[in-house]
Amino acid sequence: MFTIASILTTSITTQVTDAIRVAIITGEYEPGKQLSEAALSQFYKVSRTPVREALKQLEREGLVEIIPRVGTCVLKPTERDLDELFTVKEAMEGLAAGILAENGSMEAIEKVRQAVASMEVAVEKKDHNLFVEANNHFHQAILDGADNSKLSYVLNLLLNQIPYNRYVYLSIDVPNRLEVSLKEHQNILDAILSKDRETAEKAMRNHVRASAMGLKKGIAERLYQQTAK
Repeated sequence: MFTIASILTTSITTQVTDAIRVAIITGEYEPGKQLSEAALSQFYKVSRTPVREALKQLEREGLVEIIPRVGTCVLKPTERDLDELFTVKEAMEGLAAGILAENGSMEAIEKVRQAVASMEVAVEKKDHNLFVEANNHFHQAILDGADNSKLSYVLNLLLNQIPYNRYVYLSIDVPNRLEVSLKEHQNILDAILSKDRETAEKAMRNHVRASAMGLKKGIAERLYQQTAK
């Protein structure tokens, strides 16, 4: 049975866990950065206990590594980790697109359509910031529209293991990639509008695979450049 004290402690631990997780996902705490329990305790104005529990939870999520008698650091994925992550991302986002095509509501599909429309404007203006924002909305709208909480949880858990949104620009900086990426997104939307599950899943998998080719290499280079500095 929980006591009031344990409930309050749990609440503090959850808040600290959420705060550190966001800092890692957004890149505020970069891969390889050492995390001191004492410094985090002081920064978040809590005792070391919730910080220690938060770091244990984040280790289970694959965000940090706790090394006995050494300390804790933000986990830096290896090239193999990146390969595995994008392989799973391809499969899971393909699944989400297929589910949306087969069972999605028109309201959910409209959000996908709006995201593609924003991408078209971004390509016309060569506005990379707008394109990345629309791309995020596109993928999130498909994941939300699939309406599968287990799928969303697992995919987000995986993507949290790298500051993913910081690196999306690496993919579209490749010459002509912006226009090709737009076409890929349009193909996915067309398949969803046609309620063609198989084609939607295949189109999404092709898109994720294509964007991952340069992205994996770029992420690996950036991560290990940071270490060399």
